[in-house]
Amino acid sequence: METIESIFNGLWETWTEMFGILMELLPKLISLVLWALSAVIILPCVFVAGVLYPKWTEWGEHL
Repeated sequence: METIESIFNGLWETWTEMFGILMELLPKLISLVLWALSAVIILPCVFVAGVLYPKWTEWGEHL
């Protein structure tokens, strides 16, 4: 019985340590995902505005 208890105690300590590390990394991972998401949204908009805006003004002159 003591061996089963020691096994579960060892597993519990390992799991709580892993959970603690995950809770430390979770805000960093969320921040990284939000930065990547904003880059995916913003960078194409900047590209379109920089490349196509001069053409839009040329197209508008003909109207």
